[in-house]
Amino acid sequence: MVYRKTWFDYVLWAVYAGLCVMLLAYVGNHIYAFYVGASYAKLGTFLPFPILLCLYSGIRLASQAVRRKIHFSAHTAAMAESLAVSVSFVFGLILRLKEGFVMASVPQPGEYYEMAVVRAGEESPALAHGMSDLFVRCLRVVFSFLGNSMMAAMLLQIFLQMLALLFAYLAVRKAAGRFASCTVLLLLAFSDVFIRKICVIDPECLLLAALFAGLCLILAFVKAALKGAGGLGSLPGALLLGIVLGFLCYLECGMAILFLFLAGLFTGKMSAEGGRKRLVGSLFLVLAGSAAGFLCAIGMDASFSGVSFYRGLMSWLAPYLHVGMGARTFSVIGMAYPFFAVLFLFSSCLGFEFIRGGREQDFSLWLLPCILVSPVFFMDFSIVGFGGVTLFFWSVMAALGLKNAVFGGQAETLLEKIEEINAAAGPIPAAVTAGPMVSGAVATASGKKPRFLENPLPLPKKHVKREMNYDYEVAEADMHYQVDVAEGDDFDL
Repeated sequence: MVYRKTWFDYVLWAVYAGLCVMLLAYVGNHIYAFYVGASYAKLGTFLPFPILLCLYSGIRLASQAVRRKIHFSAHTAAMAESLAVSVSFVFGLILRLKEGFVMASVPQPGEYYEMAVVRAGEESPALAHGMSDLFVRCLRVVFSFLGNSMMAAMLLQIFLQMLALLFAYLAVRKAAGRFASCTVLLLLAFSDVFIRKICVIDPECLLLAALFAGLCLILAFVKAALKGAGGLGSLPGALLLGIVLGFLCYLECGMAILFLFLAGLFTGKMSAEGGRKRLVGSLFLVLAGSAAGFLCAIGMDASFSGVSFYRGLMSWLAPYLHVGMGARTFSVIGMAYPFFAVLFLFSSCLGFEFIRGGREQDFSLWLLPCILVSPVFFMDFSIVGFGGVTLFFWSVMAALGLKNAVFGGQAETLLEKIEEINAAAGPIPAAVTAGPMVSGAVATASGKKPRFLENPLPLPKKHVKREMNYDYEVAEADMHYQVDVAEGDDFDL
């Protein structure tokens, strides 16, 4: 989808560019200190920036040179997408199974594992945090079928992460196209940082699957609403989407970041009649439905627990009042400095593309969510961890940065091709371009006979009248062809 550039985008771009500078300096400092020496760590702080300039310029020049000589058809692009998706899911699943078998041999259960273990005559108590409670119940169901084992918990984590990869691919495919979606899928499928999340038995993988599913729904709604399509883009679809978002916010309040993508209703390009009033009505229904869905979820939880609605609301709010006690510092980047250095370099390409691009761009919808989750790189206050969410958003920005660097400026390349063709063809005579009425005047004024282009088609030959003569002469006496027929003869005999 394409969005209009607004004044607010310039503010977001300035903040985003500052984040890119800070993160590049951070990973550059730690890479230099880790691989070279701590005494020269300050030199590594400035090292990523000349690399960024060379990388961006090299990608731009190389892609333009390739596009001038090679044209990739739609069939080739579809085949490349199928290959990338197949490789990501097949080999990504194999890597996760291998990691799961290794970690199952060295069990580190954790509190969620202990709460989900199936014991005779015991039931797991309900947790105040909705996402944590849902994860424990899902894990308990798996244990009831596969037995209490670390490998069973690993299989649930692998399934949830593969589901998250599927929803992430579909969401980015709807909003940014096949190149960006395949790039994000490859980054998440083979990133060691993302794979190792299955080794910790906690609700983060379930959170990612639910968040990406909600993101896929909300982007499909925005796209359908801009086109004026029915189904999810209609008013009942908006109400249903709001109810789903309200339930997701009940499970984890951090899901409220999904509402930021509703800005696409007003910045996206419309291809249907009805104006912005219809979109305002859709937005109002989404917000109303989300409030209704959230309150209904709180009410149902309070009813099952046998407490009042106010008590149920306070119980839901309680886990978020003490999140500062378990804050995680620098838990996302860890020691994976080279991977994040590449990620931040490609993400920083959007800073140049924002300046070079025109009034329309395909990444403005992702700027604000990416900025809001960036503090998680340094300190994560969430209950189950938002590191995977932050990794996803920055992977999307890296994919969009690479996409715009490679495919940006296609109109300029096309104009250069047209100019090269015109220059190779040579000038067209004025008499030909002026037409038959003006050619005589041009010839009189110049005093020269106009030179016409030679007709490449074969001309018809001039017709020559011929007399048909035969070698056999027939006498006049034999030139009788009339046969007399008697009356009543019906030609039967």
